[in-house]
Amino acid sequence: MLTSLNFLAPGNPWPPPTEAERLEKYAQNRLLFEGKHEQVYKDWIRLLREDQQATLEMVLNWHKRLTTLFADLLLGEPPRIKAGDQGSQEQQTVERIIDDNGLFNVAYEVALDVSRYGTGVFKVRYDGRAIIEGQQPAIWFPVVKPDNVKEIQAHVLAWTYEQDTQERGRTVTKKYLKAEIHEKGKITTVTYPVENGIIDQAIERKETETGVNEFLVVPVNNILTTDRVTGLDDYSDLDTIIQELEVRVAQISRILDKHADPNMYGPEIALEQDTTTGQWGYRAGGKYFPVGPEEQPPGYVTWDGKLDAAFKQIELLMEQLYILSETSAAAFGQLKSGLAESGTALRRLMMAPLAKVNRIRMRFDPALKEVLWLASLLEKAQGMAGAVVLENIHIDWKDGLPDDDKELTQNETQRYTAGLTSLESSLRRLYGLEGQALQEEINRIRAEQAGQGTTELPSITLPPAEGEEEGEGEE
Repeated sequence: MLTSLNFLAPGNPWPPPTEAERLEKYAQNRLLFEGKHEQVYKDWIRLLREDQQATLEMVLNWHKRLTTLFADLLLGEPPRIKAGDQGSQEQQTVERIIDDNGLFNVAYEVALDVSRYGTGVFKVRYDGRAIIEGQQPAIWFPVVKPDNVKEIQAHVLAWTYEQDTQERGRTVTKKYLKAEIHEKGKITTVTYPVENGIIDQAIERKETETGVNEFLVVPVNNILTTDRVTGLDDYSDLDTIIQELEVRVAQISRILDKHADPNMYGPEIALEQDTTTGQWGYRAGGKYFPVGPEEQPPGYVTWDGKLDAAFKQIELLMEQLYILSETSAAAFGQLKSGLAESGTALRRLMMAPLAKVNRIRMRFDPALKEVLWLASLLEKAQGMAGAVVLENIHIDWKDGLPDDDKELTQNETQRYTAGLTSLESSLRRLYGLEGQALQEEINRIRAEQAGQGTTELPSITLPPAEGEEEGEGEE
């Protein structure tokens, strides 16, 4: 970990040696996410092949599937963000910031990083308006206090680039390091030449006052412990299982291919002569071996591959994959008949992945509130017309699962009839109505109730679910 800004001093190596392991893990996990497994598992796979070639015949990209699963459950169904009453200046401001930045798409990208790297990073800046964007964790270097790793002194965003320059009439490519040092209230941008992996004297330095006495970089971590600055990724625990699955499936495929085209033997009378080449042969899919009257016929070497054992091992590996990844077969649509006939049943099967998403949400909720607050604060500090600071932000998160309309309607009807909720709250939960639209719907329902002479919420009959008989499921 970094405890001071001295790692940017001239004469020091780049990247910092203390961060080398983290950056290497990021690079490997990026390759795994993109399906380039042979570049990560090549040494392990080579040992299992007779030809000693690091060629992966089949890629099972569980890494990408798991990462997108958790991001989908978290943000696939966008949350509702409120900063005030409908139509208020605060609510209009938060909606404008969300729309201007495509915030949910940015948050989705950060959620992918939280899974594959263990940490995602938001950055807020001002360019005529507040801009919220994601940053790759590989360029993020947090500087913490030596006596408290949870207290960050500065966020450094640093990356290298190459630039061509003219020296003595020839083009020379030079490498530079650009560092954004984010401290509370200011951002210092410094450019250093880098030669042979060593930082040289700074050639450019610029300080900018932000007007906001807070960091404009907001990290979001996966699992954290008391002695860690960055979160744990989702891939490390699964690497060996996925390696074995890929090799096992590839070996089964090779066995089936090898024994799919058998050779033949039989009497010489079956041979035919090719008029062009004069060669004798047999016209068939496989190779033919002629056998004379006194000759011992060759046999075809067959092998019982015991594939049942291989498939049982795959089942065991899949069970371990589900356990260690905190998922289930239901999370990937593998639902057996009768197991998820209602929304409640589906949620019961999804307990493990939903618990994990809740854990990620506990990190995302304050982070999203903070970036929205910082965005409004930055606009106010820069004197943007009509800017207002968002002090009270509430996020209504969704679970990402499809709604069971029949079950939801029955539950709301029972609550309303029992006097445990209001009509307004029921309609808001059922249809997501707000403000004037909600009031108009309440007025229409009240008018119909008055005409029918009833004070109860009218029951709603939905068409039967697919595969369900008429009247089934009714009390």
